Amino acid sequence: MRFVVKNLIVLVSLASAVYAQFTQTAFSQTANNDEQEIRKSMLEIERAFVSRDPEPFDRIFLDGYVNVREKPVYNYREQLAAMVKWDAAAIKSGKKLDFETISYESELPSIHLVGDVAVVNTLKKNLWRYKEDRCLTQYQTTELWIKAGGAWKVAAGHMTPIQCNPMPYQPSHPAVSATGAIEKPTKHLSTTAETELRELLSKLTDAGLRTDTNTDAFAPEFVSTALNSNVSKDRSLVLEALKIPTIRNRERYRFEEVFLSFGNGAIYVFRVRTLPKEGQTVRPRPVVYSIMFVKSGADWLIAAGHASEILD
Repeated sequence: MRFVVKNLIVLVSLASAVYAQFTQTAFSQTANNDEQEIRKSMLEIERAFVSRDPEPFDRIFLDGYVNVREKPVYNYREQLAAMVKWDAAAIKSGKKLDFETISYESELPSIHLVGDVAVVNTLKKNLWRYKEDRCLTQYQTTELWIKAGGAWKVAAGHMTPIQCNPMPYQPSHPAVSATGAIEKPTKHLSTTAETELRELLSKLTDAGLRTDTNTDAFAPEFVSTALNSNVSKDRSLVLEALKIPTIRNRERYRFEEVFLSFGNGAIYVFRVRTLPKEGQTVRPRPVVYSIMFVKSGADWLIAAGHASEILD
């Protein structure tokens, strides 16, 4: 009897180990497939910039996609579509474009998956031409992707431009000028998600925002992009920004806060203004911050932080 029980225990343990290994393998395969799909979509977008094919922009960019460069633009998908369609029509008619994307590529993108949400950090390189002038503009970029309807879509992106020097003259594209920029969100606003995210940030504030007391608030693959475009896992960018009050009569204050929810992904966008000190002749430039979140089970986790200066 003991022999039978002993063998039964061995068989159960072996079956559990095999099942765990199978489950882990299946999970890894799914994650690998998702990463490959995101990379494929990124490549499609890059090629579409060069060829001026509007289809990938309509399919891969989420309706309500927000782009943060200097200021948040909440209709950036529509601006891109208008530009590409305008150029595609001009090319079809045989017209030579004033604006041209010569090449567009992403350098070694890092993709961190949490269920149906992904955070992508990469350096985008855009070699463009306006009339006879050329320039290589680089963008250190953090993107929030979500899986909707079985397909991955980019929901939000924060880009820090690194311009060529000297920067040639480049007017706004006529189709983009005609479309205009919407700087107030109308989609993906969720009172429930905003309340949950504010509670998370409030808990961090109550804990004193110390890096040794808030590990549970950050995703393991957290990534941070600083003002100098340096990418690291340093949480201090987010923690220092959250220390800044929203009271305008302080030396520094947060303003124009926006919380957007994309299912199990979310983004908090805000600006920080620093008042000039007495005798200062140059006003400090405002800074725009994006904090990206992923939902793991019932909990929101901080997945990424990105900061860039507002130049105008």
